[in-house]
Amino acid sequence: HMNLSVWEQYSVADRIDLLAKMGSQLRQAKMPLPRYLLLHPEAHLSDSERKLIQDWTKIERKRLMSQEMK
Repeated sequence: HMNLSVWEQYSVADRIDLLAKMGSQLRQAKMPLPRYLLLHPEAHLSDSERKLIQDWTKIERKRLMSQEMK
């Protein structure tokens, strides 16, 4: 499980991996988890919100990969 409140404590490699998994989960509409949405219907993501987060995961992964290469 991922904890965004301690995001900076994850290694760069772990963050890259987590971002890839997050993007995949968003593409497959598995995020947020259906059981979470039952308790928190306000957490439902619109298509535009989903795309925005997916785009961010790609950009952030590229940034971290370039940082890791330095």
